[in-house]
This record gives sequence, C-alpha cells and structure tokens, in this order.
Amino acid sequence: MKLKLLVVDDSLDTTLVLKRVLQQEGYEVEVAQNGAEGLRLAFDFRPDLILLDVMMPGMDGWTMLNRLREFTDVPVVMLTAVGGEESLVHGLDSGADDYLTKPFSMHELKARIRAVLRRSSLDARTEDRALRFDNGQLVIDPPSQQVTVRGEPVDLTPTEYRLLLCLAYNAGRVLNPDQILDHVWGPGYEDSVASVKLYVWYLRRKIEDDPGNPRYILTKRGAGYYMASLP
Repeated sequence: MKLKLLVVDDSLDTTLVLKRVLQQEGYEVEVAQNGAEGLRLAFDFRPDLILLDVMMPGMDGWTMLNRLREFTDVPVVMLTAVGGEESLVHGLDSGADDYLTKPFSMHELKARIRAVLRRSSLDARTEDRALRFDNGQLVIDPPSQQVTVRGEPVDLTPTEYRLLLCLAYNAGRVLNPDQILDHVWGPGYEDSVASVKLYVWYLRRKIEDDPGNPRYILTKRGAGYYMASLP
C-alpha cells in the first residue's frame, strides 16, 4: 500500500507542485488550502504524514496543529517562511515532528519526509513488556506509548517519547549526542546536536522532581547522556 501524505498550504502553486513531486515519489497525496479543510481531510483521509504551512489566513498552522493533537499523533512537518530558533522551538513544543523553512529544496523535503516516516514506523513497533525504573516510580509502556511518573500519566511529544525510549532501552549506557540523533531523529540531522540538549531538558522538566538535579536522565560530562539503571 502507498503511504499517504496530506499537504496543507494556502498557496495553490505550492500544493500543486508538492502533490506532483510527491506522487512521483510513490506517495498517495491529498491537498488542502486552509486549516478547516486540512482537519477534515486529516480525519477522513487518515494520512501517514502531514506537511503543514504555518502562515495561513483564518486558522493558521499552529492552531491546526493543536486541533490535530486532540485526535491524532500523525507526524507533522511544519513549512514556514519564518525562521529562527524561537519559531523552531515553538513548533516542536506544539507537537510538530520536524520543521522546514521556506524556500527549501525538494531533495531536502523528500529526505525529511523519509526520516520522519522512518521514525514513525519505529514508534509503531510494540514490545512485550513495560520498562520500569525506580521501583515502578517511572514506567514506560511501549505498546500503549504511555509514560507514568508515580502513577500519573505524563504528556510527552513524539520526539520526547522517542528520546526517553532510546535512553531507557540503553539504560546504564552513555550515548553521545550523535548516537542519540541517529536513533531518535534519524539521517539528515547530524548538525542538530543542540536539539539533543534541548530535548533532554524538556524531558527532565516533565519526569524529574528536580530537573536541575536529575535522578533518571543523567549527564556524563564530555561524553553524553544516559538513563540511570535504578531498580
């Protein structure tokens, strides 16, 4: 079966070009030119990935992304003419899986789509048992992709969850930033070491009692990060 992509952009020229190029890559593609139509297609078409423009009249991309996350974890790649770290952080914090600044090359776009779909496929794999740390105070359940701390569910973005799972499966082993990028972000992110530090901080804020003095996700100075092998 073909993988399904949904393109949401208010520019007719952009949607036509992206549809043609992506169909040539073997994807089944639907397009929408506003947020309301995009939400309807996201529900009816059930895409494997959404390319979502930020600057749209009416419902902008940020609003549509927030609405999407109410009913689906489908991977979303944001497309925007607004660059800068603040916009990147805002997009990733909102639940986006990746972010491309216009203008971008089709080669880069196709590589990013493949990487995000690859990570999504890895996320979909299930394991037989939950991972428990600190006498069950921290529990990661891969089949349901649910994380709890002291019995309370923790709301993680897809990238935060992948990072936590990567560290948990390698508990006690120090992973350097390049290894983490390869496992969590995939190919094409070799220059994104700063993202690893940022997301480690995000995770610590959500699962640690004291993020400044972490108990679960630890730093090996000059080497990388690791998950403490707590019983």
